[in-house]
Amino acid sequence: MKFDYRSEVLVLPASVLTAGGADAAQLRVLLWVSSDLSLVKKVNQLAKLADCDAKTVRAALEFWRANGVLVAKEESEGSATVEASEVAKPTQKAEVLTPQKALRRADELPNYSSTEIAELLEKRAGVRALVNEAQQIIGKMFNPSEINILVGMYDYLGLSEEGILLLLAHCRNIGKVNLRAIEKYAYSLVDRDITTPAALEEEFRTVEALHTFEGQIRTMFGMGSRALTSREKKMLRSWASFGYDVEIVRRAYEMTVSATSRPSLPYANAILERWNADGLKTAEEIDRAISEGKPKEEEDDFFEAALQRSFRELGLD
Repeated sequence: MKFDYRSEVLVLPASVLTAGGADAAQLRVLLWVSSDLSLVKKVNQLAKLADCDAKTVRAALEFWRANGVLVAKEESEGSATVEASEVAKPTQKAEVLTPQKALRRADELPNYSSTEIAELLEKRAGVRALVNEAQQIIGKMFNPSEINILVGMYDYLGLSEEGILLLLAHCRNIGKVNLRAIEKYAYSLVDRDITTPAALEEEFRTVEALHTFEGQIRTMFGMGSRALTSREKKMLRSWASFGYDVEIVRRAYEMTVSATSRPSLPYANAILERWNADGLKTAEEIDRAISEGKPKEEEDDFFEAALQRSFRELGLD
């Protein structure tokens, strides 16, 4: 007997021989990956080729990583890439190795046909219950495309049913009910390793608090509905991190308008940074400090430096 290579070959590292305990699905996954390393970024496609589900694919990739067959190389930018010589042609390189990294950079979610969706809802009670509860949270019946997205987040991104329902409830609370937008949000959460129900709840509490805070600040400064710049968002996050509520920001706003005759985020930011640097955390402490006054020269020097820094961050210097 001999191999009939014809026009193509598969190349595997010898460490495959010493990786004991591999089952049929894990071997099929490895063979398909050796034929096209980019498949590690397409878990759903790889699952279809290897005749298994997405969770089995992710487990198989992790199995081969744990056995040293697939190896991630951390580059200077902090991203993981595959040493292609470990698994494919000597000159080939492809991004991403582990199942977690693979799903983060994946460019497609499962694309189920109407027939497949009907079969999923019929055969998988958990998916059926997830879809029904998700529709109640969002407040509408999902079309096939939206069910695709929902099932994809469960099967492909690896979010739990509880995690997906928490995500949908959070998005409803902040006025984001488009499933395509929610899908993008889900990717960003997975990218930041925010996937467990506890981590999701903590993230959503922070976001919702900042969302409410931002809305009140917008109204106060007359900012309308335009998108905030990244620097403006940074300022608002800083104020929240100082522990300052809207009433404290209102004091800075009133001082800003009194001094400049107009609302100015950088000017208010300089005031709030001054108060934070002085250790003033409550409205009472701030009011007392204002009434007692500060040495004018010292106050002016700090204030001018803080204001110039705020303007530089906004690109206004």
